[in-house]
Amino acid sequence: MTTLFIIMLTLTLIVPLFMVPLIDSHWMVYEILAKEGDQENMHVLLKQINCWIMRHLACALIAVIFIAVLVYSPYLLGQPDQLATITGIYAIISIIFAFIEMLLAQEISHLTTTGIITEHSEIEHAQLGRYKNNS
Repeated sequence: MTTLFIIMLTLTLIVPLFMVPLIDSHWMVYEILAKEGDQENMHVLLKQINCWIMRHLACALIAVIFIAVLVYSPYLLGQPDQLATITGIYAIISIIFAFIEMLLAQEISHLTTTGIITEHSEIEHAQLGRYKNNS
C-alpha cells in the first residue's frame, strides 16, 4: 500500500462521516423552515445546498480525471490498481451525495415556487375581491 492509496482510503472513509450529518441537518432545517413558511431563509438554504452540490460534483470530476490518469498512464505515477479502485469508490460516493442534495434542492425550489405563486394568487384574489365589491 502506497501513501496515495492510504490518503484516498482515509478520505473515502472520512468524507461520509462528515457529509451524512450535514445532509441530515439540511433536511431538518428544510422541514423547520417549511413548517414556519420562511421563504427568505429557504432561499438562503437553497443557495447553500447548491454550493454543496457543486463541490460534490467537482470532487467527483477530479476523482474521475485522476482515475483516467492512473489507468491510461500507469507508469507516470507508478501506483497500483487499488488506488484507481478506491478513487472510483470516492467518485461514486460524491455523486451519490450530489444526487441526494439535488433532491433536497428540487424540493426546496418546488416549495418556494409554489409558495410564491400562492402568495401572488392570494394578493390577486384580495385585489379582485376589492374590485368586485367596489363595482
